[in-house]
Amino acid sequence: MLIVHIISNENDRSRVERVTRYMPETFEHQYVTPNELAAYQGDADVIHAHRWFECGHAAANYASAKHVPYVVDVMQSDLESYHKLFMFNKKGSENVLAEAARVVFTSQSQQEFLAQHLPSKTADTVFFHSMMLFEALDPFWISNIRIHPPTALVHIKLLYVGPLDSHHHLDVVHHAMKKLERRNYDVTLSVVEDYTNEELLDVYCNHDIMLQLDEKTPSTQRFAEALSQGLPVLYAPNNVCDGIFKEGQAGYAVNPKSSDDIARAILNVSDLFGTIEQHISRLHPLSQFDGKEQARHYEHLYENSAM
Repeated sequence: MLIVHIISNENDRSRVERVTRYMPETFEHQYVTPNELAAYQGDADVIHAHRWFECGHAAANYASAKHVPYVVDVMQSDLESYHKLFMFNKKGSENVLAEAARVVFTSQSQQEFLAQHLPSKTADTVFFHSMMLFEALDPFWISNIRIHPPTALVHIKLLYVGPLDSHHHLDVVHHAMKKLERRNYDVTLSVVEDYTNEELLDVYCNHDIMLQLDEKTPSTQRFAEALSQGLPVLYAPNNVCDGIFKEGQAGYAVNPKSSDDIARAILNVSDLFGTIEQHISRLHPLSQFDGKEQARHYEHLYENSAM
């Protein structure tokens, strides 16, 4: 079976290959951009658009012309693009989802958002043939799983990983830290922008709590990385991390604009320093994010789509 993957950049390809590398040899995979698909001469069995807005229209057009099924991934950036469209411009993009053989969501919050914003009949059609698959974790992290030692957080070390220009809540975090310091808690914050996996492994090992409070650029990949190292995560409500695990099992949803709420959640982790590490250790080996496990789901996904 030949699967043609429509990707927008090399990061997309890396993300997809974390899963396809574990699929049976009976599946052949080719990668093209939306522009390259227009000149593609092969006979695909299934087209997989890995971004609704950047790749979905190309997939739908090709599938219509060649009479083959297509699959569409919904990413967080797609919801932002959809939200910015005027009402009369949304129909074509909604049809891309409605006419797909399968729609793949990468977080529960995406489903909830579209359930509120899609026309009811379109939503029924989309959710009838949808499934949930989280972004696969880099195998490096699966091979280096670590359980954070359940030591009392007397000196609380916070961590944020990512570009500074995309995180708008660090000032609020600093206010939360000052409130805790006035209560005689020793709190520090590290910000890491550029890194390799090996470097970041050491960083995770030397911190206690991961911050992922930006609603616009959240990442289940970063979330899973932190959990693989035993770190609880503080995340914004309704972003891609929320709803994956029960509240308090792997971290807490906090209002990113409230220093009081952030301080409260930090203290929750500190007070439950033994319990929350035990909760996280039970999540290993993080099968929801394991490419080997996901490969089985994708195998069924493509076979069912081609039927």
